[in-house]
Amino acid sequence: MSTLDIYRKRWEGVRKTMQEQGISSLLLGPGSDLYYLTGFFGHISERLTCFILTHDDAFFLYPGFEKNRINPELADLAECRAHTDGDDPHGILVSFIKEKAGTAAIDNRMWAETLIKIQERLPSYRWDLASRIISPMRMCKDEEEYRCLKEAQLKAGRALGELYKWGLEGRTEKEAAVKLTEFCTREGLKKASWGPIVASGPSGESPHHSTGDRIIKKGDPVIIDFGGVYLGYQADMTRTPVIGKADGKFKEVYETVLRANQAAFQAAKPEAPCETVDAAARGVIDQAGYGEFFTHRLGHGLGLDIHEDPYMVRGNTLPIKAGMSFSDEPGIYLPGKFGVRIEDILFIGQNGAERLTEFPLTFMEL
Repeated sequence: MSTLDIYRKRWEGVRKTMQEQGISSLLLGPGSDLYYLTGFFGHISERLTCFILTHDDAFFLYPGFEKNRINPELADLAECRAHTDGDDPHGILVSFIKEKAGTAAIDNRMWAETLIKIQERLPSYRWDLASRIISPMRMCKDEEEYRCLKEAQLKAGRALGELYKWGLEGRTEKEAAVKLTEFCTREGLKKASWGPIVASGPSGESPHHSTGDRIIKKGDPVIIDFGGVYLGYQADMTRTPVIGKADGKFKEVYETVLRANQAAFQAAKPEAPCETVDAAARGVIDQAGYGEFFTHRLGHGLGLDIHEDPYMVRGNTLPIKAGMSFSDEPGIYLPGKFGVRIEDILFIGQNGAERLTEFPLTFMEL
């Protein structure tokens, strides 16, 4: 299937949902939704970039100096127009919307300034969130998206293996993070918009520790949470090795987290509510007496964004569907001592979950 055929198929799905929900126009700014529908991954700024999809037409407005970054084939599907500094891009944008009353679905991450300027020119419109239309589509990945996610995880695993060979003892957390990013780049991953998180010893009490200058020492458990981007799709994984020999307490906590990870994997099946996957992992940790130290949801969806629907969290009754991908990342964080987190990315097939992360789950003594 050609790139244009992929976009055409996605647009058809969006338009079908728009009609069902009574949405007359969809407006997207720079971000993952825009990339999903057009292949353009721009930067949000005061210079307006906006894609409009209606039931019959499509319009893409962009800063003129971005022309070379626009897929020229997109002009076969949409009217593409550049604007220059000094133009009134919001006026140009609104002039494309023929219906002067209706409901528009707006990009969740569009700047408030942009939205207000559009709303001032369309006072009779009602407004909704674009995610209500696009998120259900993005949750279920196609074969090419699966391939990208799988390859991203494989590359991340190879990078982590290189970090282990490089050695952590005597390095600072920041040094380890920089080296891991270097190994990810060598594997063909673009830099993620976050991390890596390297939390050694007592730093591991915080799930999202700010990687610092602490020197990694013998006996330290080290939470390593990192990722990268491959063809637009995210990698995300966490492992917790120990420097030197692991003591009994670490082994106990690690085995508890590992059993929780495996329980979630077994629970991740088509039609099971998302919250049951969280409950499966949480039940293991609760039973072991560490429930109060598992302080976050089990997991998040993964795709073009590092965090996206669906979320594996208590209260989310959304049924799991084939094609969904999400993290399985239970953790235990002991104040003043250490933390353990094990994170894999799961992909849901017709019969259950597949681990896209192939890096070993058993604890490693480095």
